[in-house]
Order: sequence, then C-alpha cells, then structure tokens
Amino acid sequence: MSTVVCLLIVLAWSHAEALDKACPFKPADLIFVLDGSGSEGSHNFRKQLEFVSNFTSQFEIGPNNTRVSLLTYATDVQNQFFLNQFSTKPEVFSHINRTHYPNGETNTHLALQFVQHTTLARQHDGRNATKIVIVLTDGQSLEPAMTKAAANALKANPLVEVIAIGIGDRVDPNELRAIATDRNHTFQVSSFDALETIQAELTSETCNTCKYDLSDICFVLDSSGSEGSSNFLKQLEFVNLMANEFEINGSHGTQICVVTFGTQSHTDIRLNSFMTKDGLIENVLKIPYRDGETRTDLGLSNAYNELFGRGHNVGARQGSNKVAIVLTDGRSTEPEMTQHNANNLQRHGTDMFAIGIGHAIDGKELDMIASDHDHVFTVHSFEELDSIHQNVLDQICAKSSMTTLPPTTPTTTTTTTTLPPTTTKAACGLKPADIVFVIDSSDSEGPDNFKTELEFVYKFAAQFSIGASNVQFSVVTFSSSVRNDFYFNTYNSRNAVLHAIRNIDYMGQGTNTSEALKHVRVDNLQATNGARANATKFVIVITDGRSDNPDETKKEAALLHHTAEVIAVGIGPAVDKPELAAIASNHRVVQVDNFALLHNIQQQLTDLACENGQN
Repeated sequence: MSTVVCLLIVLAWSHAEALDKACPFKPADLIFVLDGSGSEGSHNFRKQLEFVSNFTSQFEIGPNNTRVSLLTYATDVQNQFFLNQFSTKPEVFSHINRTHYPNGETNTHLALQFVQHTTLARQHDGRNATKIVIVLTDGQSLEPAMTKAAANALKANPLVEVIAIGIGDRVDPNELRAIATDRNHTFQVSSFDALETIQAELTSETCNTCKYDLSDICFVLDSSGSEGSSNFLKQLEFVNLMANEFEINGSHGTQICVVTFGTQSHTDIRLNSFMTKDGLIENVLKIPYRDGETRTDLGLSNAYNELFGRGHNVGARQGSNKVAIVLTDGRSTEPEMTQHNANNLQRHGTDMFAIGIGHAIDGKELDMIASDHDHVFTVHSFEELDSIHQNVLDQICAKSSMTTLPPTTPTTTTTTTTLPPTTTKAACGLKPADIVFVIDSSDSEGPDNFKTELEFVYKFAAQFSIGASNVQFSVVTFSSSVRNDFYFNTYNSRNAVLHAIRNIDYMGQGTNTSEALKHVRVDNLQATNGARANATKFVIVITDGRSDNPDETKKEAALLHHTAEVIAVGIGPAVDKPELAAIASNHRVVQVDNFALLHNIQQQLTDLACENGQN
C-alpha cells in the first residue's frame, strides 16, 4: 500500500538529543547503500554519511523498533554493519562515522545483489519487518543491465521497498527509476550539500511504507436505532477514508468486506466483491441503514464467516493477515454472545479493533472485543471519526512489522501508546474538496523564495487525506507563461502528490496572473481532468507582486468566482492590495511580510478553506 502517513514531522533535531519516533507504531529496517566511487571524493562521501546520521537520528533504534544497516559500494561491496548487529543509537552513529571512503568503480549491481543475498539473509536479519533500501549514487552504474536485473530481483521480495537518490547532473533518471520501487520512490538533488533538502520527504516516503499487502480486512458497522441514517453514513465515509489508504488491485492486494448489524446482521460487501478501489468506494456508500437493536454478536459472527469461511463464494485467502474493525455507538444487546464471538475471532489470529463513538459506549466491552487496549479507539461524535483513521492505520501496520521469523534471538513484546489524533483531515471533516494552487514563479521571487513557496504548499497539502474520495490537489505555476504541473487525477495518493510538489521547477520572467486564472477555469477545473461535481472547489493564488495585465486579471478572477472559492495570498511589500481583493472571493485575502513567514498563515488558510467549504 501506498498509504499509512507520517507527513508532518518536524526536522529540528540535534546530534546530542534523541527525538521521538519518526514513524510511531511502524518499526522498519533501514538499509543504506552508499556510492563510494571515484567521482565523489572523500569530502562528498562524508556528506553522505552525515545525511545517513541525520536521517537515522529521527528514529527509535532497537531490536523491537527501527534497525539500521549500512554498506558501501565502489569496485567492490563493503558491509559496514548488519541489521541485527547494533541495538542502540550511539552504536549505530559510531559505526556510521567510522565508515571509510572506498574509491573505485560504480558497481551498483554488486551492492543490490549483496543486499538481497547477504544483508537480508536470515542470520543477518531475523524478522519479517518492512525493509527500506535507500540507494545513493552520483553517477551511472558500470553495468546498467545487471543493475536493473539485480534491482528487479531485490524488489521481488514482498517486504522490500527501494528508494533511489541521485546526486548531481551525471545520474541517469531512467536508471534511478529502474532501481526504485516506482517513480514516487526516486529523488534527485543538485549536489551533496542539497541532500538535507529531501530529508522531510524521504521521511514521509519511509513512514508511508506499510507492507500489509496480503490483507483481508472486515469492517463491522453498527446500524442500530441509536444512530440514525445520517450518522450511519459517516461510518461509511470512514470506511472509504480507510480503504483509500490501501492498495486494492485484485487478489494480490488488500481485500475489504463490510458487515452491518442491527436486529439482524448483513454482509453487504464480501472480500472478493470488488477488485478495484473505485468500485469498492462507490458501493460502500450504497450500503443501506436498517435500524434495530445492537446485535454486535451477529456482526462478529458474519465477520468470522467472511474471514474464515469455506466455499467458492468466500474471498478470504489462506495466509492473509486477518483484520476486523468494529464500530459501535452503544452496548451490545447480547454481551455474552458478543464476547464469545470476539474471542473466537481472536483465537483464529484476527487483529481486532474496537472503535467507540459517543457517550453511551461500554469501555469494558470495547476492551473485550479488541485484541488489546491499544486497539481501542474512542471519539466523542461521528464527526470525529476521520481524526483517528491515521492512528488505526499505524496500528495495522505495526502488527505486520513486528512478525518475527524463526530462528531468532529472543525479543520482548513492544508496548505502544495511542497518539493524539493527527492533523490529517478530509477537508474540514469528510466532505470532498478539489484544491488548485496557483503559484507565482516570476523573476521578482528568485529560486530560493520559490522553494520556500513550494515548501508552504507541501506542508499545507500534507494535512489532508488525499485521494479520489477525499481531497484532490492540482498545481499551476505561472510567470510570463503558464504551466500546468499536475491535474486532480494525475496522482491518486498523498505521497505521489507531495513528491510532485517538491519537484516543481522555478520558471522566472514575468507575472501573467490573468492567464493562470483562465487556465484554472477552462482546464484544471474540468471533469476530464479530475474535478468532481460533488466537491467544493478552492483556488489558492500565491503572488509577490502585481500582474502584468491588471484589468484582464480582474476579469478572469470574476469569471473564476462563479465556479470556485478563491483565496489570495500576498507576499511582501510589492503586492497590489486592491488586485488581491479582486482576485479573492468574498475578501478571502491573506498577507505576509516575506516568504519566510508563510508558515505562520497555514492554519489561517486552512480555516478559510474550511469556512468556505461549509457555506
């Protein structure tokens, strides 16, 4: 799956002070593969080591948390340490710093083969956790065909994700893509000094990795009379919010079923009913509210039949991870039968979650249904369900990450603590939104300020659950000309959108704001480019100056107001305040003194969008 998120991590660490886990609940194995060829020199090689140290410093290091391995490659491969070799952060840092520059040719294929056959060998690994292989290189491999073959063999391991980082102008982008898991797992920086600029995004990519692919997940939804149809719909929207985070692509990905219970229980969606995410999400919202008593026991019984039943109509797969997520706003009518059926699911290895909604829930019953207390979540209202979806996903990932392969040295059980709700949202609740950023890239800014502008857009987008059923983003950049960077339907996951934002290039030249607004109206907001009829439309225009054609800009803004809410963000003293007011809908204008202060208005801008969405 592409989606279990750690997107708003603050990268403000120091070497002397340990930080909290970068990815709560998701222990991973980080394997760094560093280029030590002659094209670098020892000075640039040391910068790679600094990058590894800084990146690693975000994580809790230990046998039951994140583990780290490091190897270097040039003419030959030199292993520095294996995953199970060091269990404390000081040990890892010490051996990173002791790593010597090898010099030589660029035999990337040998490094990838070493990871596959040696680093991941049972005696050097020993657990069934997600493997993040991070390959750094400043040039092309000596044997491109063998490198591609070695990368493909490594990626065939279902636990492995490969990230490729190219440094400088001599790398081959096609080779990076061949090495990496996919295009979204490739990064390029202009120099070794620029490695630090991708740390936040690389952390996001690492934290987003949850190798929980072969999973059968059953949602068990309360449809009793205490809810009403409106609140029942919010449960269905929560199911879709969760489903959007998984890879649903047939029998090899995640399968999802939905069971509802009232006086009776119904299996509304079976595990093998829908092989695509779009088909599943569309039909979840068609599930009817039936009213009645709270026969949680019957819902659990149907979930068991779906997850463990036999016959040609049953979609559960042998060897798959079984998960049941029970949502309820009250106490079951038959508590003893509920306990019996919950215990039956647990005995058969089901990872059981219990989500209590409102003030009438029975905390003891939730604890009894769930696998453990960390699998219990409570919210005050149905409107707050979206606030816990990330924490539920993190717990699902945690279970798969901690499976240990025999034989291994004994380990202790890790206890986790539920985090506060994340800032992730589906546009002010669960209402879908289509948001277009219109970014000034004129020569009055310069590349450094444009980079700050992109960072602001990145952090704003990172707040949201991004997908075809939640929030969609599109970006248009303008100077003398207008460039569409991506449409709403270009990317369907948060990680892909954030990666695309980070890779937008600076243009320079003039300020053709009017043409940018026209482009949004006639192109980006069209259904053919992913705009949805049921979504609130927002256009956020960011500029540091006055448009080249003020009259035409006002005209295009007025036309755009008919189809979208427009928010205007002005930066610095050169902005034209009357023009900002004309661009914006209903005086939705935000101003800052300089680019460095953009981060101060993120909450204000989010509030404006949410306020608009509820009009």
